[in-house]
Amino acid sequence: MEAVGQAAVLQRAFINNGEQVGTKYVYEQTLDSHAPISSNYLNVVREVYAEPRREDRLAPSPFKQALEALRAAGSVLVISRPTNSSRTFTAYALFAHLLDDGIITEVRPLSFGGSKHFPTRRLPHDHHCGYLLELPPDEGDFEVDDSFGGNLNKLVDRLQRRDCRLIVLTRPEQWRRISHGAPDGVASELGTVSPRDIAERWLLGQVPDFPAAKWLDHPGIKPLLTGQAPTDVLNLVYLMLEEHRAAQSAAADASAPDKALRHQQDGSPRLTFEEQVANVADALSNWEEALYTWHEPESRSRTSFERNFLLAAAVLRGDPVGHVYASAAKLTEQLDNVPIEVDGQREPGVIAMTRAIGAERGDDGTLTFTRPHWDDAVIEYFWNDRPLARTTFLKWLAQAPVLDTNTSREALEIISRGGRLALAERVGQFALRWAVRHQRQTPLERIVEEWYKHGTTKELWPLAVALLDSAAIHAASAPYIHSMLLAWSSRSQPHLQRAVVEVCTGAFGRRHTAKALRRLRNVAAQGRPDVIDTLREAVRVLWGDATVRQMLFGYVVDWCKSDTTSQTVGHRTFTALALNAPPDATGLPPLLQAISEKNPDEEDAFRPTVQGLVTGWRTLLRQAAGPTGERDLDKAIFTWLDAALEQHELKSVVFDTLRQAVNVPGAEGPLLRETLRTSAQWWVQGQDRPYSEEKENLKRELSALLDQDLIARRSQPIAYRHSSSGASGDEPQGDAEVDAA
Repeated sequence: MEAVGQAAVLQRAFINNGEQVGTKYVYEQTLDSHAPISSNYLNVVREVYAEPRREDRLAPSPFKQALEALRAAGSVLVISRPTNSSRTFTAYALFAHLLDDGIITEVRPLSFGGSKHFPTRRLPHDHHCGYLLELPPDEGDFEVDDSFGGNLNKLVDRLQRRDCRLIVLTRPEQWRRISHGAPDGVASELGTVSPRDIAERWLLGQVPDFPAAKWLDHPGIKPLLTGQAPTDVLNLVYLMLEEHRAAQSAAADASAPDKALRHQQDGSPRLTFEEQVANVADALSNWEEALYTWHEPESRSRTSFERNFLLAAAVLRGDPVGHVYASAAKLTEQLDNVPIEVDGQREPGVIAMTRAIGAERGDDGTLTFTRPHWDDAVIEYFWNDRPLARTTFLKWLAQAPVLDTNTSREALEIISRGGRLALAERVGQFALRWAVRHQRQTPLERIVEEWYKHGTTKELWPLAVALLDSAAIHAASAPYIHSMLLAWSSRSQPHLQRAVVEVCTGAFGRRHTAKALRRLRNVAAQGRPDVIDTLREAVRVLWGDATVRQMLFGYVVDWCKSDTTSQTVGHRTFTALALNAPPDATGLPPLLQAISEKNPDEEDAFRPTVQGLVTGWRTLLRQAAGPTGERDLDKAIFTWLDAALEQHELKSVVFDTLRQAVNVPGAEGPLLRETLRTSAQWWVQGQDRPYSEEKENLKRELSALLDQDLIARRSQPIAYRHSSSGASGDEPQGDAEVDAA
């Protein structure tokens, strides 16, 4: 239960409190678009979910009415709510009750896919399942088709035959557009939940003897609950739990003989209940008043070094105090352009600085703050208080995990690799939190730029990509991160484009395939050579989603047609689909596999057009010889001729494609034909390729067909040759209308 609640809070706030294993497991497994939802997770949801109330307590609640409606086989419920309104949690709560009652045996999320339609054949063949389908938000030239509401009637029939249920998550503005023809009453109003009820269920669920009424009815807490979203309520819940547990721990320490003396010396007696409430309220306001009092004391002015030591300690929490001390000096030098000498005794020392900022120095040399969320509030205070210093601060922040200062080495407190990675995670979380909360790209841009300079083969770059990829699939951050990635995809900076492509290759690309495809299209238009290999890998990953193959193939063909991208993006991405990955892998490459697939689902059926294959093959045939080793062209010809030899049904497609690819007018025709013949001869007998009579016969058959085409072209009237030479292009492949029956 603790893990589930922390996951909900982390989803919005991105606060890294040591990352509990349980939190990570629960949070990530519920985001997996293929794995069933854990029954343990659903049990927790059922226990803590607070149902909406009505004024008439005797009348059934909207939640119970929806639950009763879902008991019937084939039931469909549409939850039309904005994000951050507990719509997913509500769906899980409904399914949790059905699972507990034995109505269903499993709950699975469904991926909408990359097209604008969701045909009935997309439903799995399982029985007694509850399915959760989240509709992708409308974006640019992509939107869920208007026919979705009407197609729900067909989904009902198939669900009923398999005794399954479906809950659809959408947004009010989207549902208004696509709801035409939907079954009556499918989108019933579920009402709203009292923030106090949410808080009470969570508090008692985690600490059964928690004095919930005492806390929730306190005049200092009640206003903090009014009108709050569920995730905001959970933030408050965990602040109350922290204060309650800290007070209990302090009471236990005070009664222990071995800790009583230290407790007395530290001057940290147990807080009264009123002080605990005050701490919660102050934490929610980011301790602004307390921080102002610290920054602007009446007796004297804080030095720049003191202010920066507090800021460095807040950012570098968990690092050795010597490293914090050196980093604070570096930050002061960058902000004030004044050298700070901390290797002598001119500046205040570690002990003085630790006491100045009100921190505690542990036995392991690390600094901690006793006030809840004080460190995050310190960073927020600086950001709001010093707007002109933000750029310099962000540069220091991004470089903090990259380099150790000389002073740190002299202090013999160089942080370990694990410590640097933990620091990098905290830095990344700060940048992400600020980017999302304030709708500003700059913090994340700076992180990506600095860590890209450090090297994409080193550990910080994968961490940056993982941070963005994770944020792109988390509900609280996804809307802004998606728009940011779209903006980055059209910019020319290599670090931004590389980040976009790698995120599109990860969980974001698998979950939001159509969105990823549009961002890759923008990156490809730039044609930067330093991101082409990464783009090629992304194309391979996205090809795994059958629903986007038609659109993806159309983009690749367009890139092959373009003079600016043909020999860069076009060549490499077509190669990604024309060859196996890795090249020595057995089986058919993606394009030939799509041609040979037997009985695919109707909505996902896609066979690459010969015209498109011809365009791609001409791009390969125009490739100049590489500096070393085999060309991609040779590998592709070997692979395709092997397929034609081993699978007779592919022979006609392979031959037609290669024949048309070299059948062009002008001086280019002989060059392409000679290139193809040479590679085909290497296929028959070359290095590490033993001769066989079957291969020789197949090559002769292909060569004879090429000769026939050459003779036929020469016998055509000149006017016909010119008119037909431009007719073999392939139009961009968009989403096809698919029968949802």
